[in-house]
Amino acid sequence: MKLKQIFAAGAASLVLAACGATGAAFSGLEKPAEGQSKLYVYRTKALKGGGVHFDVNANDTRIGHLRNGGYISTELPPGNYEVWAKTEVRRGVTVPLQANEIQCVKASIGFGAFVGRPKFQHVPLEQCKAEIAGTVRSF
Repeated sequence: MKLKQIFAAGAASLVLAACGATGAAFSGLEKPAEGQSKLYVYRTKALKGGGVHFDVNANDTRIGHLRNGGYISTELPPGNYEVWAKTEVRRGVTVPLQANEIQCVKASIGFGAFVGRPKFQHVPLEQCKAEIAGTVRSF
């Protein structure tokens, strides 16, 4: 019986590990090109919703696919952007981007009826620097 339990635990670990981000480790916030804005969207590693991943959009443009423990970044022209994703429902946050500025959005997963729902929070740069350090590039 114990062998079956060990096998089941190992299989579950493998499945959850496959759902996480697998890119290069985060190495620091990069400044945007002159006149542009840099947006980072990150998700700290968590057991809750670990297998849920989703496309992240800025207004009508897809900027990347975010996985558990991952981050994505993009350069955008200054302006107001709705950073959003959709699983069962669409959720997002509005982020004002200024020229030559870096902004960060923290993503997480909330409970849903069938699939976890994305949650977004515009966070201060100092909080972002502390939390994004443990993530890897998400594809």
